[in-house]
Amino acid sequence: MKLAKILKTTVIAAGIALAATAALAKDYRFVMVSHIGSNDANMGWLTESLKEFEKKYPNVKTEYISTNNYSVQEHVRLLEQAIATKPDGIAVPIVDANAFEGPLRKAIAAGIPVVAFNIPDSRPEGKRIPYLTYVGGDEYLTGKNLGQYALAQAKAGKVPMPTRVMCAVHDAAHQGLKARCKGMREVMEGAGAKFDELFISAEPTTARNAMQAYLQSNKDANYIFTVAGWSSPWAWDVANKMGLSPDVDNKGMTILTVDEGPVSIEGVRAGHILAANSQGFWLQGYAPMEWLYWNHELGYEPKSDILTGPVIINKANADKWAKLVRGVFGDAEYKKQTGWQ
Repeated sequence: MKLAKILKTTVIAAGIALAATAALAKDYRFVMVSHIGSNDANMGWLTESLKEFEKKYPNVKTEYISTNNYSVQEHVRLLEQAIATKPDGIAVPIVDANAFEGPLRKAIAAGIPVVAFNIPDSRPEGKRIPYLTYVGGDEYLTGKNLGQYALAQAKAGKVPMPTRVMCAVHDAAHQGLKARCKGMREVMEGAGAKFDELFISAEPTTARNAMQAYLQSNKDANYIFTVAGWSSPWAWDVANKMGLSPDVDNKGMTILTVDEGPVSIEGVRAGHILAANSQGFWLQGYAPMEWLYWNHELGYEPKSDILTGPVIINKANADKWAKLVRGVFGDAEYKKQTGWQ
């Protein structure tokens, strides 16, 4: 048999095999019920990764559900609505374990596999919601690692040693934000600094007023840790207008924040923010879908949680992060979400 004929036969056979595989492939619908809405740059990581997942697994339809007016009650309502549609899998952050436990246990009992992403149920195994696995960062380590980085920079004389730290929280019920403050608290109090957790709200004017009132009452405060990247410009603006010298140097106020969004990266690049972090948001969108798929196809259940971060973003690597994020969001969207005047 001539080589050309062999190749032709092989190509035809391969095509038939692929067609047969496609015909046998079961269609699935996975739903991500998120607390991250379009007003948060991190939504872009998740939705873009879902698009890439669908390219690799064309027999899976993914849906992203969220709200910009976040509340635990609204999140539970969206989750219950999603469960009622009987999807083949659900990915959800466990923002409030008590509020989410009832709906998720009901879904799991009905045969709907669940993967927690971004925020786990922090209770011990056996007591926590019996989801397949958790995919995301360790928010306690986020606060701890950022605190340790700040102390190292202070000891090197690049920023002041902390005397009092304000942890600015916009959602009092969010377990992940509390864990970030806890990690930071342990490091800062261990270094002899005072530490306060301050509820600021997610509304800009209310948040600015809360931070200003705190700083006026606590003259020894010289560090602000905003547990959302988008609130870091508010903290910097308040401190700047109060004459507290918030840019990164060895005097005045030092600001730390989180996440690999444009606002955080550009804050670091401009010298307004000492450091932020990446918790691997792209993987937090893609990996839960893949685990749901493998669970259906292979009965595969991960044997441990899957950590995707944290990674420190600082002046040394911020340019690389900017290039990466622009590649995901595009120049126009990146500029739109920068958040600095």
